[in-house]
Amino acid sequence: MGRASFAFILLWLSAPASVLVAATLELPGSDGKPLEEVVRPTDKPGLRALLLPQQELSPFDGLSALRHIAYRTRPGETLTKLFIRFGLAEQERQLWLRSIQKHHPIKGLRVGQEMHLYFTKTEPSPQRAKGKESLKALEIELNEDWTLTWEKGSKGIIFSKREKPYDVEIKTVGGVVESSFSEDAVRDGLNQALISQLADVFSWEVDFQKDIQKGDTFKLLYEQRSRKGRESKASFQILAAELINAGQKFFAIYFEKEKGKGGYYDLEGRSLARAFLRFPLEFTSISSQFSHSRFHPILKVDRPHNGVDFAAKRGTPVRAVAEGKILYAGWRKGGYGRMIEIQHDSVYASRYAHLQGVALGLHRGVSVQKGQIVGYVGSSGRSTGAHLHFELYRDQEYVDFLKFEYPPEDKIEPALRRVFENAKQLFLTELASAPNS
Repeated sequence: MGRASFAFILLWLSAPASVLVAATLELPGSDGKPLEEVVRPTDKPGLRALLLPQQELSPFDGLSALRHIAYRTRPGETLTKLFIRFGLAEQERQLWLRSIQKHHPIKGLRVGQEMHLYFTKTEPSPQRAKGKESLKALEIELNEDWTLTWEKGSKGIIFSKREKPYDVEIKTVGGVVESSFSEDAVRDGLNQALISQLADVFSWEVDFQKDIQKGDTFKLLYEQRSRKGRESKASFQILAAELINAGQKFFAIYFEKEKGKGGYYDLEGRSLARAFLRFPLEFTSISSQFSHSRFHPILKVDRPHNGVDFAAKRGTPVRAVAEGKILYAGWRKGGYGRMIEIQHDSVYASRYAHLQGVALGLHRGVSVQKGQIVGYVGSSGRSTGAHLHFELYRDQEYVDFLKFEYPPEDKIEPALRRVFENAKQLFLTELASAPNS
C-alpha cells in the first residue's frame, strides 16, 4: 500500500470562526488583577449533523449575548463565597446553591477549576433605575472531558452534564495493498483505530486475514476529533468506506437513525452489522481454529479444540460479541483460568477464557451490550502465552464461530430513506476524490 494521502473536505469546515471578544470587568480578583470576560466562538457545524433527521439545540444556545465571566478558582474558595463576591442577593444565592447541591453535590472546588458565569440584567424599577444583574447560567469544569451546567429558565434551574467540544476534521485516505493489509497500513502510518474499524465494518463481507490480496484497494472518509492540547488522544470515526477485494466492490455508509446511535449500511440501505460482532477483538490474527482433534501443547495429547484462539497482546480489550447477561465471571478450574460466560438469548451463549482480568463491575446477572469491553487478554489457566480462547454455543452445543452466519440486523426505513440518500451521495462524492496511493 502506497503512502497514505490526506485531504481536508467540506467548505463549511474551513469557514472563518466567530470573532473572539475580550474585555475586562471592573470587579477585581483577590490578587488585584481584573477578571476576564470572554465570548467563545460558536462551534463549526460538522458533517455528522447531516445524518440526523432532527437536531437538538444545546442548553446554552442563546447565551452568547449575555455578560460572560471566565474564572479559575483560588485556594479556599467555595461557591457561596464566589456568589457573594459576584453580587448575588441572598435569595438568589440560596436558590442556586440548592439546585447545584440537588443535582450534583459539590463538597469543594479544586484550585484552578474552570468556571463560566453568564449574567443578564433585570428590568429597571423605581427603586433601581439601572436594573440589576442576575445569574442566568453557570458552567463548572468536572474533568478533562465533561462540564456541569445549570441554566435558569421559566421552569426553574435546569441541570445538564455536557461533553466538552471537540476540534473536528474530516479527512480522506486511500491505499493499495502490496503485501498484507495490516503490515502495509502500519508501515505507511495509517492509524490503528481506523485499521480496526475498517476490518470491523466489512467483517461479515471480507475476511481481512485470508481474503485481502495484493492489488486490493481501499478508500476512507473519516472524522478525527480532538481537544486542544490532547491531539495524541484523538478519536476516529469512519463515515464512509470503499473496499475493492478481488475485483468486487464493497461500500459502507455511516448513518445515525437517532442522535448518537449509528451504524454502517450498504448502498441499498441494508445494515452491514449483525446481532453478533464478527470477532471478540479488534482486528487481530487467529492462532488456532475450531477442530474436532488438535494436539494440545501442554497436555501433549490429541483432543477437540471447541473454540477459536485469537493472538493478541496481554491487556488487549475483549468485547462481548452480542448483548446479553453475564452467567459467570471469575476463575474456572479445568484450564480456562479467568473467564466470562454470557447468555445472549434462549439459544446462544459465549465464553471468553484465559483472561488477565474482568472489566470493572461485571458479575453474574449484569447486562452487557454488543461491543462492550468485558475483559482483557491474558494467559491465565492452562495457557502457553497471552491469547483469547473464545467459544460460541447454540442450544448448549459448540459452534465453529469462523463459519457462523447471522442475518443482517435491519435496513433503512422508508421515512429516513431521503435523508440516507442525501448523506450517501455526499459521502460517495468525497470518497471518489480520495487517491488510491
